[in-house]
Amino acid sequence: MIKIQLRGVNKVRKRLSDGSVRMHYYHRATKTKLPGDPTSAEFVARLNELNAQMKTPERAPAARGTIAALIEHYRTSQDYLGLAEKTRRDYARYLDVVKEAWGRNRVAGIDREAVFNLRDAFQDTPRTANYVVSVLRLLLTFAVDRPKLYGLAYNPASRPKKLKTGAGHRPWEEAEITAFRAHWPLGSVERTAFELALNTGQRGEDVVLMERIHFGKDGIAVAQEKTAARVWIPVSVDLQDALRAWERTLERRSASYEDHRKPVPLAIKRMLLSTETGRAFTVDNFRHKMIAAYQAVPGLKSGLECGGVTSHGLRYTAATVLHELDCDWDTIAAITGHETVQMVRKYTAKKRRAKLAIARLDAARNEAKKNPS
Repeated sequence: MIKIQLRGVNKVRKRLSDGSVRMHYYHRATKTKLPGDPTSAEFVARLNELNAQMKTPERAPAARGTIAALIEHYRTSQDYLGLAEKTRRDYARYLDVVKEAWGRNRVAGIDREAVFNLRDAFQDTPRTANYVVSVLRLLLTFAVDRPKLYGLAYNPASRPKKLKTGAGHRPWEEAEITAFRAHWPLGSVERTAFELALNTGQRGEDVVLMERIHFGKDGIAVAQEKTAARVWIPVSVDLQDALRAWERTLERRSASYEDHRKPVPLAIKRMLLSTETGRAFTVDNFRHKMIAAYQAVPGLKSGLECGGVTSHGLRYTAATVLHELDCDWDTIAAITGHETVQMVRKYTAKKRRAKLAIARLDAARNEAKKNPS
């Protein structure tokens, strides 16, 4: 007897009053009852008809010369495909915003006032507003370079005035680092991830990709920002302690799998960090994990909008740590980026001036106490 595979069909068995059993068939997506015999031409025709109704009709291509067409063109170009994966992912989100707002508009009709109107539509979230305009500027530059296609003679989003934002990401203060370490013990994934970010200057998406082979006795191999090539840097005592404790955690997890006669997950064997279920972290999962870790620390203010600590702020702190480990500024810039180094130098200079001012004030007060008028 041939067994028929019916995809997308639910089978319901019903017992009749005479004791016999009858099978009824229903189209799963529409709940429509199908003709009784699944081997009949009528059954197959009706099933195919219902399946065809469920298919999403193909979208018509965007009209030539519109913003939607420009975005589709840009996304297939090397200008976009040649970007780093995270950059493409970030751009895609804001390209969708522009497409939703302006998709049917003609590129040639975009003027300076329209650009600022779009920016101001997001004025309640200044960073988003500025990013939308920045992505729009890149998109319209792509159009300007193809005047026959889009008819745009100049870029109306060039050099836009940005909305004022807060202070942005900042380095962690020593008290904040101490508070985090006091709350999250060595051996926890939160503490291990924190020490990796703090002592290597890697972004979250780079930390989750770090493998155990990247860590050795003499140092740790970290990715350079622009080339993605790996460079060996010294390992601080804090990071050594964290990785040793994490190794003991992984040994316990591996032993638990073996005790239950289960294979040890590949992520535990290969990746430097893994989840409690033995899986590799995704970028989004890792980001949410660290946000929750910051929020769990009593008294620690976290989040960019309120001027609190952030994962990106650890990159600034890391630049200082790496400098204290005798890494030169060129190497640090290769790892964390030139903008990070410039920001850290200004920040450390500001703190140095503040300490000097306080020292002079204390000296003046002491002198006044010695020689009262």
